[in-house]
Order: sequence, then structure tokens, then C-alpha cells
Amino acid sequence: MERVKIFLLNCVCLMSLFLNSCGQKQIEPHNDNINYNIKDTVTPYGPNTMVRNVKQDRKGNILIAASWAGVFRYDGKFFTNVTGKIGSRRFWDVLEDRRGNLWFATTDSGIYTYNGKTFQHFTTREGLVDNRVMRIYEDRAGIIWLGTGGGVSRYDGVSFQNFTTKDGLPNNDINTIMEDKTGKLWFGTRGDACYYDGKAFTIPRNKDGQAFYNVWGITEDRKGHIWFGASIVKE
Repeated sequence: MERVKIFLLNCVCLMSLFLNSCGQKQIEPHNDNINYNIKDTVTPYGPNTMVRNVKQDRKGNILIAASWAGVFRYDGKFFTNVTGKIGSRRFWDVLEDRRGNLWFATTDSGIYTYNGKTFQHFTTREGLVDNRVMRIYEDRAGIIWLGTGGGVSRYDGVSFQNFTTKDGLPNNDINTIMEDKTGKLWFGTRGDACYYDGKAFTIPRNKDGQAFYNVWGITEDRKGHIWFGASIVKE
């Protein structure tokens, strides 16, 4: 597993990349051309493109990730495009973390975070395992987990830790992430579903020994049973 430490220097977000396995290497900051002069667009109408995910923030507003249209916040009256300053991206998922930061997943440009004033951009240059990000999840410890097309990235606010099939994932293409009551993290992949207990990945099987294949939804009921939304059950 590769660990990458990211340090923010002053207010200009200069980044130094340290690869444990390859020594020290300094990189230039992103040139994202984010236009902070653009005002957030407010409209009574929602996005007119495909909606990929819908979440709720701490104030009860609805957050909508709408592919090329942007990520919108709906307060019950108006829709506000909160990613207009970034420009057109293929947005796929959105999350507000416990600190109030917004996270925007894209399938073409990695991931962005927004603290209400400025954006920060993470890609493979900063240690993200893959720039196609399908899922954002915050666990009970405040760790951000990113499901991508090339594995899972764990971000603790300082560094990335990446997991792929080399580390036990059954498939690198991640569809969904869920933490259960015991602290295990469950991953639905384009292959078998699995869970991670902090040490190893395990593929669960039903009473007939079959794995759950191409899982897009995972939830836990009140009794602690795990439910899968899967394409098929694989031998």
C-alpha cells in the first residue's frame, strides 16, 4: 500500500508529495483555473441533466450531484449551483462532512473539497488512487473513504492510503461503501462484495457458498443484517 502525505503551505495550497516507497518528490500546485469571480447561480428550477446522487446536509438542505450540470443545493425554495466556479465536470457524488466541508466526486477530474470560501482539488498527483471517483463516504471516526475506478482511497485529512486488488480487494471498480454497527466497512464492487475490518478484506457468502456480485447498494437493518442490491449471486 502506498501512503502519500499532503501539507498545505500558507494560503496558496502549495503541495509537497512524499512517496514512502520512492523517496521525496516535490510537485507543482494544480492550475485549476477556478474562477472565484463567478457568482453562484440561484434558480427555482433544478438541474436538467442526469442526477447521479442525492444527499442531505446538516441543515436539511438537499445536495444533488447532476453530471455535467454541477452540484446543487436545494433549500426548499431555490436551487444553488455550488460548483459553478469549478466549471463543467462529470459530477457523480456529493457529501458534507462533519466539519461542514463539501466533497464533490467526479469521474473525470478526481475530487474537490469546498470549505465555503475556497476549493481544494485532489487527483492522482496528490495520492488519490484513481481520478474516476464514484463514491464518497465518511466513517464514524471522520475518515473519508473514496470509491474509485482503480480501488479505494482512505483520507484522514493529512494523507492518502490506497487499497487495490493487490491488498485484497476482489475488484478495483467500486460502486458503494457502507460502515456497519461493528465498524466494518463494506464495499460493493463490479466484482464480489467485501468488507474490511481494518486488517483484511473478506468476501461474504450466503449459506450456499455464493458471493454477491456487482453490488450497487448496501444497507444494515436494525438487527444488524446486511442487505445487498446486486446484479447476480455468483458461484
